[in-house]
Amino acid sequence: MTRWSLIPILVAVGVVVCSPILARAEDSSSQPSASATAMRHIVLRPGESRFRLLPLTNYVNTAFDTAQVSGAFSQDDYWDNHGRVLDRLAHPIDSIEDDGGWDHFFRQEFLSPHVLPNLTLHLLGNGYDFRALAEWFDEHDVPFAYFWAFVTSYAGYLGNEAIEVSNPEVDATDSIADLYFFNLIGNLLFVSDTVTDVVHNDLQFRNWPGQPVFDVRRHKIMNASNNYLMRPRIFGEKVRPFLYFGLQYFAGVSVLLPSDTSLSLGVGLATVDPFADSTLAKVRASGGAYWDDHDRLLASMIFNGTDDSIVRLNVYPDLLPFRALDLGFFLGVAEDGGPTFGIAVQKLLAFGLS
Repeated sequence: MTRWSLIPILVAVGVVVCSPILARAEDSSSQPSASATAMRHIVLRPGESRFRLLPLTNYVNTAFDTAQVSGAFSQDDYWDNHGRVLDRLAHPIDSIEDDGGWDHFFRQEFLSPHVLPNLTLHLLGNGYDFRALAEWFDEHDVPFAYFWAFVTSYAGYLGNEAIEVSNPEVDATDSIADLYFFNLIGNLLFVSDTVTDVVHNDLQFRNWPGQPVFDVRRHKIMNASNNYLMRPRIFGEKVRPFLYFGLQYFAGVSVLLPSDTSLSLGVGLATVDPFADSTLAKVRASGGAYWDDHDRLLASMIFNGTDDSIVRLNVYPDLLPFRALDLGFFLGVAEDGGPTFGIAVQKLLAFGLS
């Protein structure tokens, strides 16, 4: 074992050791009378359907998020590709030097358009999900909640990198920057109650994930995604700016309806081929409509998304009366008119047909 192969272990130990120390230090300064080991639950809403099986659903949505760009990434050899990613991570210095050197590493990951998903998804989105996972484990009385949140979070992003390396254009610098820097910084930031409170309550940052299902015909995961939004109350509650990002970047408006639910409309760009020669070929015009009840996503419709669907409708469990099953479904129509349909029964199974 080389000294560089110890880095993943040292990173994990560092987060496990530092997380409770940071949390206790902040807790003791802001709430002297509270228990030193208490974790404030800022993100978690146990009654909301998407939190019921959070470690599992977060893993699948994270790992298979980029698989929705089916023209660029493949789910074939998913588990074998984990070995390729881990080998790159175990030898980061050699991997960087083999894939263009340090100049290429910094230019690509910090000074190019790559920095946008690095900051919005790997740092901000991942950090937010890490905090939600820690609160979930704490809610279920699992000891060392930050440790298990770290393991779950990184497992999902290892899967995500395994999907991405299915494309030969993805070099080692991508995985190294994501997992050693942006994801790690995000996790450490969201140990702080102050950071979490500002992002969750002041910026009104949320994760509206997909409803992953297993396609029984093609043996692939479908409809998985992590999608983040911000709706700060700059002008009050009735009309709010709407920023939505994942593999789609939308801007628009969110309006409070008479029913006390909200309708959000956004337009922007969806990623379709990140390795195309021209910038215009990398993306296409896209848009979406989202209906929620106090941040609980009830239904969404996306037009011209990341795959070959011209429209994709998701109806989420919180809209339907079968709450004992947490039942949801999605329906997509491809450009050639072919339909895709899936049912998600979150407490039992998930499957899809196309």
